Amino acid sequence: MRMYDGTATLKTYGEPTFDSAGNEIPSITETIVYVQPRGVYQSEFYNAAQNGLKPSLTLYMANKADYSGQKFLEYEGTEYEVIRVDWSAQRDGISLVCEERVVGSERTPVDPEEESDSDG
Repeated sequence: MRMYDGTATLKTYGEPTFDSAGNEIPSITETIVYVQPRGVYQSEFYNAAQNGLKPSLTLYMANKADYSGQKFLEYEGTEYEVIRVDWSAQRDGISLVCEERVVGSERTPVDPEEESDSDG
């Protein structure tokens, strides 16, 4: 049986809802999965760089049934965006190739609590 170094939290961001005062409430669905970190292969890094991506982490999940197309995850306190899924990693598992999340980038949703007040 394979040992796993930790867990990751897969995240799905849905449409926000609003409370009775009109305050926006973010909708986030989280799923905790066991993972084994792996390095990013040099060829993976260079192929991604040609498309403006910077893979910084690969996580192996033993059970591909645990993955439902989530685009974001948290691992060891850092937010990542899933930029590629390798479904052929092993018979029952998958590898998620991830890029560290840049808050405020066009590809990544921003948590309202992380935004700074731009009005000064």
